[in-house]
Amino acid sequence: MKIAPLMSALFLALLLPLATQANEATMESLLAKLEASHWVAEGPQHPKRVAYVFTDMACPYCATLWENMQPMVNDPANTLQVRHIIVGLIHPKRSFTQGAAVLAAANPADALARHERLFKQGGISPLEPVPTAVRSQIHNNTGLMIGLGLGATPTLVFQDSQGQWRVAPGVLGEEALREAVFQLQ
Repeated sequence: MKIAPLMSALFLALLLPLATQANEATMESLLAKLEASHWVAEGPQHPKRVAYVFTDMACPYCATLWENMQPMVNDPANTLQVRHIIVGLIHPKRSFTQGAAVLAAANPADALARHERLFKQGGISPLEPVPTAVRSQIHNNTGLMIGLGLGATPTLVFQDSQGQWRVAPGVLGEEALREAVFQLQ
């Protein structure tokens, strides 16, 4: 028996199925809310699957997860689009002003990448004042996260290989991301 598949199976078993937080009747509504949130996409423009990650610009763990995902996001075999739902939980000013800089950028994915690469140096320049519409987007995203009962960033919401939606709070390593989330061989 291989250790890696056993560890992956154990890891998946420990992840919280999203269906335990939302019954089957409301699952479609929940997915529609995730889709309608204000997110920044990475990966293929026409994906076969999507995953959502609640991301705060003041979160060092979000930067680590973003870094861990990049080999898979950029893998030519990748069919998963990662949608970063920008929230403001950790540091009211930084979370909102840098989140606004990402959401209001001409190319939000590039702004997010630049921020995460420069996280240890303080990230990207904040957008001040934060436009009312963008502030509302971040508030709505944060409300969605709290409404789902999710209390930490990053939190990844994805479909496993059996089609079950799962929630993975915290930083996932490259092996778990590759096998469970991106489902790359």
